[in-house]
Amino acid sequence: MPTFWPHARNRMEERKITEGEVLGALKRRTGPARPGDNGRIVVFGYGSGSRILKVVLTADEQEIVSVMALGE
Repeated sequence: MPTFWPHARNRMEERKITEGEVLGALKRRTGPARPGDNGRIVVFGYGSGSRILKVVLTADEQEIVSVMALGE
């Protein structure tokens, strides 16, 4: 299971996104991972209901850097 950077936890709290939603989004991806900035990768997946989350991870997918919900 990936670990969460403090930045990711802060953004999750601000955006009312739970850890369970993030882990669920990583399991229910909308497509393959995409390249992100600074060697990171970006994953889009379903959180709760039909809410889509954007999750930024380290290249090895072992650390979650940031999280946001699309359209909010």
